[in-house]
Formats: sequence, structure tokens, C-alpha cells
Amino acid sequence: MKDNGTNFGEFITIYNELDEFMRRELNQDYWVSHSELIRQMARKNKVFKIYMDDLLSFARLRNAIVHNPDKRYAHPIADPHDYIVEKYKKILDTVMRPAIALDTIAVTRRNIYTASLEDSALEVMKDMNKYAYSYIPIIEGEMLVGVFSENTVFSYIVHTGNISLEKDVKIREFCEFIPISKHESESFEFVPRDTLVIDIEDMFAKELRQDKRLAVVFITDSGDPNEKLLGLVTAWDVAGYREE
Repeated sequence: MKDNGTNFGEFITIYNELDEFMRRELNQDYWVSHSELIRQMARKNKVFKIYMDDLLSFARLRNAIVHNPDKRYAHPIADPHDYIVEKYKKILDTVMRPAIALDTIAVTRRNIYTASLEDSALEVMKDMNKYAYSYIPIIEGEMLVGVFSENTVFSYIVHTGNISLEKDVKIREFCEFIPISKHESESFEFVPRDTLVIDIEDMFAKELRQDKRLAVVFITDSGDPNEKLLGLVTAWDVAGYREE
């Protein structure tokens, strides 16, 4: 914790860094106000849109500190709380160094539980129950060919009428229902490797896709479903990231 009366200098420094960043991004002269820059950035940048109200409040606080008519007798006129300075710093860091999903919240390829068409369906389901996995990517030749989930089993039973599974049945038995386009109540998206955390958060926030719930966002090199799987993100990964 900082001593009382020492936060305003750091607060002003953050303000100045943010101001310079916005002017570069918008190619604006210094006659344009800081608050107007924030509003312009919010129209093109999701981070600014999310934090616009906070940033405008901080701008007003900065003006009160800098344009203090009683500076000779009371300086600073106000000293930002530690919490506010830390929050301002985090917003600045998010703006200038936005987090890439693959580097932060994604489960990377080497840590993803996957299965193949020749794996035992019963053993996969046991692992799903044991480790609380909801979606199992099915990989063939390093490529994603589908997803095995509770929805897959339910669709199989409904369409085949077969409510009992043989002990040695393989994932291949569910081949008709594992392609991502065949999941009736859940959807899957693909994004490129440089996709930002904030973009994936936005995808889950708008999770209804033609009455389907967004289940998993898969990451490949350019966002092509036919490329090698690099990582995946679920709603739980997003929630866990924000709680940190």
C-alpha cells in the first residue's frame, strides 16, 4: 500500500500514457479533449467501450487535480485511492497490451483431452464423468473431425432407438452425430491464433447462435476448421480468467 498523499503523481502518469496512446491511434491533435478521445476510441475498440465510464470518471478526477485553483495551499486537491490507481493501471495495460486467448485462457493442444474414432466410447465417457469434461474433441490425423459430448449420446439414442451400448462400442459408432454441424443444441466456433481474450468473452456474451448455446471456441492458425487444433476455450475458462 502507498502512503497517503502520494498516488496523484502515478495517476497523472497513467492518464498521460493513455492520452498519448489514443492520440497516436486516432491521429488527433492536442486540441481534441481527452474525454472526446475516449468516446472516439469506444466506437472502435471493445476495451474502451467496456471501460468508457470509468475512463471518463478518471479524466474528470485528473482535471480536478491538475486545474486546482488552490494549488498553493492545498496540493493535491484530491489524491486517488490505491484501488483506483491499480484499476487505472490494469485498464491501461489491457488497452496497450491486450491479452491473446491462446497465451492466457485457452487450454493448449498438449493439455486437451482428446479421443479418436477407434477409442472406446465407454472409457471416454468414464473419463468425462471422472474429470467433469463436457466436450471431447475427436482428432484424426491431427485434425478435428468432431466433438463427443452428452448431446452426442442423447442424439444417438433418439435417432437410433438404441438405449443400451455394448461394452466394446467405439466412438466411430457415433460418427453421424459428432461433426460440429450435427450438434442440435450446442454450437462451436473457430478463431485464429491471435484472437484476443476480450473477443472471445464477447462471443460467449452473445452465446445464442440460432437457438444453440456456444459450447467451445476452437483455436487454429487462421481460424480454419481444417487446420491443426492449437487450443480451445470454454465459458468456464473465461469465467476463471476474470476471477483471477
